[in-house]
Amino acid sequence: MAVTVVYLGLVLGFLGIVSIAMPLKFLGVRTRRAGAGILLLGLFLAAAGAAMPAPLLTLPAERTLLDDFVPACQFREVHAIRIHAPADAVFRAVKSVTAREIRFFRLLTWLRSPRLTRAREHILAAPADKPLLDVALRSGFLMLAEDPPREIVFGTLLCGRLPRISRPAPQDFREFARPGFCKTAMNFQLREEGGGWVRLTTETRVYALDASARRRFAVYWRVISPGSAFIRKMWLDAVRRRAEDARMTCSDALEVFTRPVDLALRDFESVAAAPGGKGSVRAAESVLAEARLAREKLETGATDPACVVSRREVLIFLNHLALGFQAWLSLGSRSPRDSDDLGSIIRRARAHRARAITSPEDEGTSRPRRGSEKA
Repeated sequence: MAVTVVYLGLVLGFLGIVSIAMPLKFLGVRTRRAGAGILLLGLFLAAAGAAMPAPLLTLPAERTLLDDFVPACQFREVHAIRIHAPADAVFRAVKSVTAREIRFFRLLTWLRSPRLTRAREHILAAPADKPLLDVALRSGFLMLAEDPPREIVFGTLLCGRLPRISRPAPQDFREFARPGFCKTAMNFQLREEGGGWVRLTTETRVYALDASARRRFAVYWRVISPGSAFIRKMWLDAVRRRAEDARMTCSDALEVFTRPVDLALRDFESVAAAPGGKGSVRAAESVLAEARLAREKLETGATDPACVVSRREVLIFLNHLALGFQAWLSLGSRSPRDSDDLGSIIRRARAHRARAITSPEDEGTSRPRRGSEKA
């Protein structure tokens, strides 16, 4: 109700501003004075909607991990979608979906936090191709609970400057009770419905710790609520597309093997690019060790028949790195040409890594796609 009143006021305010410049006679506004009256009415409704009380909400009886951290709230939003994919694949998709995959995410977050220059990485300025959940956890959010593949909960504090807590833990969030702040938590919860279908629900709860924080957050929430709801729907839809796409499902499963290699390779490139390249040998040895270990695990582990092509491309990626770094480390002295040759090998290896996502898989791996629903 409050959000409706706020947006009704904003629409009337906009029409009032336009009518002051040029009366909208087709709407019955014939004078600029009438336009000014509409503007004042719009401002009054917007202010009244923003100031409406925000009482504690009644929450469902079914208990979730989210209840352990925000058992009561004044602001709440829930959305759900049905996905035709295994629960493990859906859970991996929740953790790995990127900002690029969420339609209009970067546009809407820019509108909420406009910036003309490159901003520090955070949830409202997320890089296009990094898992969005990882970005959130590196920029102010805290992982509160994880129960694969049923539920994941993360949260943060709003309405005030974040307090400095060394190595914050979920218990710190649960016990935090400083006036002036709002405790915000969000979850993704999975429930298997049979027949290969999973119901994925996301819920956001905000609990203001005192009246002043509640009033401040109410204004913010009632303005951004429609955009926030749209983002969450698009977020769920992106998870559905990723989970139902056999190629992305394979990529997520294989990332368990490749992530340590990617991190070691990133460390090597950052060290090698530094003046003098000190520590590059140790970093190269780390890449070689991780590539060999990942290759061994991948060769000896079971593979989903749908992921044969992706697995082959990842093995080529690992072989390129292992052979390239083994040869580079065996050189007594390394010239700039040797570094260029290694860089070329790394680029070819990464091309195969990318093909693990884009290569067509065996026939029969696609799953039917169904629509979403709001809870």
